[in-house]
Amino acid sequence: MTQSIVDKALAYWDQIGGANCTPERIAFDPCDIPRLLPHVVFMKVVNGGGDFQFRVIGDTARSFFAENYTGRLVSDLQHVKQDGPLIENLRQAVRTGRPVRRPVEYVGPRSDFVKLDEVVLPFSGPDGSVTYLLTVLELVRLG
Repeated sequence: MTQSIVDKALAYWDQIGGANCTPERIAFDPCDIPRLLPHVVFMKVVNGGGDFQFRVIGDTARSFFAENYTGRLVSDLQHVKQDGPLIENLRQAVRTGRPVRRPVEYVGPRSDFVKLDEVVLPFSGPDGSVTYLLTVLELVRLG
């Protein structure tokens, strides 16, 4: 049986230290996961989880969005509810330092895509607080 993209991301996170604690951002090397990169959304945690900035968006994930959000804050996106499930997943990963695997329903311009699964993986800074989040999305095109 083949591992899903999300399962591979979780296995990588565990491998670099996540099985025992929140791995530091410095432990994450994109070169270790080249086949997962099209499916990632890498975000910087702003104000301790008050907001999140899009830093890197993989090609597959990018094709799922209405526009390129790189550099933008999640709070700037009018279609994202500040008390909705996406924000709650991101904040939970910041609070707990543990992965959150709870897919959020897709609402957007691409009716030919379906989100199968997703996980939010936290990474910490030297002081142990979560400073970055890596979301890995598994998407399929219908038809």
